[in-house]
Amino acid sequence: MDPIAASLRPVPTDAGDIAARLERGELFTFDSCPFALPDSAEREFLFHQTLDGTEAKHIGYEPRPGRVYGLKARDAAHADRLRQTLGRAGEQALSWLHGFFPAYAGGVDLGHVAFHPEEEATRKLGPLERNDLLHVDVPPPRSEGRRLLRLFVNLHPADPRVWHTSLTLAALLERFGAELGLPTAADAGWWRPVRQGLLRLFHPGRPPASPFEEFMLRLHDFLKRHDNFQERAPRICWQFRPHATWLVFTDGVAHAELRGRFVLEFAFSIAPAKLTCPEASPAAQFERACHVAGNPQAA
Repeated sequence: MDPIAASLRPVPTDAGDIAARLERGELFTFDSCPFALPDSAEREFLFHQTLDGTEAKHIGYEPRPGRVYGLKARDAAHADRLRQTLGRAGEQALSWLHGFFPAYAGGVDLGHVAFHPEEEATRKLGPLERNDLLHVDVPPPRSEGRRLLRLFVNLHPADPRVWHTSLTLAALLERFGAELGLPTAADAGWWRPVRQGLLRLFHPGRPPASPFEEFMLRLHDFLKRHDNFQERAPRICWQFRPHATWLVFTDGVAHAELRGRFVLEFAFSIAPAKLTCPEASPAAQFERACHVAGNPQAA
């Protein structure tokens, strides 16, 4: 769907309609956060956190195994306070999501809670790490068809968070699938182990990937390096005011985070059996594209 036309459609009120449109690549926003945010003392605490200088692009908390990362912590008590602050926020967001999307109940997993303390517009990152370049997110390793739903809240007291969204995955596959090389029978032979070695070289620490995950990783990198796409792709500009909240399946639409700081992010994975439109999932679209390319065994 044309992203500009999608942005002009009436705002849905039915949760099933919202879920279907999200799964097809649209973004849904609330003017104010629909669940309890960290209180003023917790927000002030978050605003004073800094990254630890590692490769982490944000400060994060993983409910399992309950670890925090990316934080320049003074001591164990400091890290524990962050763990509790982000943990409570994650519980609030997950509880709200269960109530708002009852169809997803029993199939939602909270992967991490992240806090973005740095101004996006002035960060010094390599091209593949930059958030301000249009890209689609890569599914977690061994995701088994689970989709990546991300929920964001702008905690900044005054400044907006600025985003762009662009083409859906369906449009990207149609436009760039052949150029990127959808999997063929050769992947079962000598070439796939070679490519796996190259992926491990450029993305160390990432477990062996399926053909679908390999393709999504190539697409992610390809788009960020594609100057013409970055300059000329159609896009919607979003300005999320303080306390605005937005939801998007970031594995299904090209997006970029251009400006702003002090953003909370919740990364949920949704089980394939719970999806409203399973045919719109990246894994299903990849399988169809491989069939069209003449490789019915690639999925």
